Amino acid sequence: MDFLVLFLFYLAFLLIGVVMICIITKNQRLKGLVLGGAQVCSCVIPQGLQRAAQRLLRQLFHTRNPAFIVLHLLLQGLVYAEYTVEIFGYCQELEFYLPYLLLPYLLLGVNLVFFTLTSSANPGTINKMNESLLLQVYEFDDVMFPENSRCSTCDLRKPARSKHCSECGCVTGACTDSIITVFG
Repeated sequence: MDFLVLFLFYLAFLLIGVVMICIITKNQRLKGLVLGGAQVCSCVIPQGLQRAAQRLLRQLFHTRNPAFIVLHLLLQGLVYAEYTVEIFGYCQELEFYLPYLLLPYLLLGVNLVFFTLTSSANPGTINKMNESLLLQVYEFDDVMFPENSRCSTCDLRKPARSKHCSECGCVTGACTDSIITVFG
């Protein structure tokens, strides 16, 4: 099968899954059916396997994990390999200007560099020392980000576009009492 057809099947499956989740969460009978199915599965699947799966999911989704960076880089590489095999040769036969053919590779390099830098950068933490400085970084809109809101966990004033990190160990590497993650 062609890569594009497989990718379209993947997108269709993903879209159908999202739509089904949206439908199920609104319909109480379907929601009860899904929860009942989850309870049946929890009786069938051994506790040790359930705990191992929970640890794995926590490691993947709640900690800084280079697996997603590697996955992204791999998928980007596969897409450009497909481009090279399918389109690049055909465009050369049509005598396209070579810099135009190489432009996607340049953009890929820039994309991958910035993605990696962004994914591995520390989003920053707020403490009593830098609180007043970080309050001035973004404007408060008094809709989503009220100006005088305080974090209920650490009692610091919250800058706009920030939230308290429930998994503070994954942001700083060491759990501290007053950490608010700033999103740029």
